[in-house]
Amino acid sequence: MEFLNPFDDEQQSCLILRNHQQQYSLWPDFSPIPAGWASVFGPAPREQCISWLEQHWQDMRPASQRKA
Repeated sequence: MEFLNPFDDEQQSCLILRNHQQQYSLWPDFSPIPAGWASVFGPAPREQCISWLEQHWQDMRPASQRKA
């Protein structure tokens, strides 16, 4: 039996998290949200979360670098 990392499981329901630097993370919905991050989308199927990220996260640089 093959075990997948839950972060790579295509069937996993996910959240989109954002930190204070306006960076995003795809996060499994069963896992506690880490300190400094907040949920901004989901829970939803992984594919839907990835689509949301592609539409909303155009610049991967931290907010502090974008302002410079």
